[in-house]
This record gives sequence, structure tokens and C-alpha cells, in this order.
Amino acid sequence: MTRIAAFVLTFACLLGAGGPACAYEYVGLGTGVDPAGLRALFPTSRHEFWLRGSSSVARPGDDGGKFERWLREADGIYIIRFSSDDSRGDVTAASLSMEHGKVRRWILSFERLGVGKRPEQIEARYPGCRRILDTLIERYGKPDRFRTRTEDGMQHRPRSWSGKDGELTLDCGRFPGRRAIFAIDIEIDSNS
Repeated sequence: MTRIAAFVLTFACLLGAGGPACAYEYVGLGTGVDPAGLRALFPTSRHEFWLRGSSSVARPGDDGGKFERWLREADGIYIIRFSSDDSRGDVTAASLSMEHGKVRRWILSFERLGVGKRPEQIEARYPGCRRILDTLIERYGKPDRFRTRTEDGMQHRPRSWSGKDGELTLDCGRFPGRRAIFAIDIEIDSNS
């Protein structure tokens, strides 16, 4: 997408044109996506709904349609662990914070399976930040905000885009003294 096209899209969204083009998403996941259709989109992935305030978990196929009912009505966390057949754009898992059947927040994780706690072992479990960042810049333009913070010995480098439909934040990480900057996750908050 050219810079002019990105500007026109952003300007149209700010003016309230709405529609799917204005919703924050990454590889088709995010605001504007109906969670009820995710099982059909990702049939070989693991789907669970964790009821908020309890240790109760529902999975598709549970007796009495509990999973579907909670997805429509309950407060909790809907978690999808993507199978290798279903994975998109390096996303390995999605966590949807639900309130009364509406999605309030998406967290798209990039962490792959791996072992070890040394920086190079951790870095190997994530895709590079630049590729993910370039995809987001192509769609939404440059981030509105860039911050840094250190947590558990790692520098986090979140970049955020904000609009009328919510906020999208790409969190990238870097260990002190190392060059690799890797994408940890994307968080998408809804304003609705």
C-alpha cells in the first residue's frame, strides 16, 4: 500500500467511514472479527473458554453446548492455540478477553515452542520485529507512540496505533547487549 493510500484509509477511518478496513487486525484477527466463526476458520486448532472468576473451562463438544453458550454470553477468556495447519503470519495463539459475549481485547502471541532461558534461546522462539512492524506500517502508517520499558531483564519496545475503533500495540523485545529485536505479541483493544 502506498503512503497516499494508507493516509486516505486512515483519514476515512478518522472521519467515521467505519467498516472492516478501519478495524485493527493482523492477518485477519482482531476487532470486527466475530469470535463465533473462529472454530470454522481454525478447525484443527485447540479452542477453550475460561470463565472469569472461576476455574471452569469449556471446550467445543462439551455436553449441553456450554462452550457456545459461554462464547455468546459469558465473561472470560477465549483461547485459541493454533495448529501448524491453521497458523497465520507467525501467530501461534490468540487470547480474547470477552465481556457478555463481546470481545474487548485480542492478544496475538508469536511465541513458538522451545527450550532454554538464555537470550539466544528465547530470541529463537520469536519472529523478527521488523517484518511484523513493516506489515503494520503498510496497513496503518507509522505508529502514534513508541515507548520502552524493562521487565524481567528484557527491554520491551511497544509501538501503538490509536483510532476511533481502539488501539493496536506491537510489543517487541530486546535483551541488553544483543542486536536481535523480536516480536512478542500484538494487543488490540476495542473501544466498543
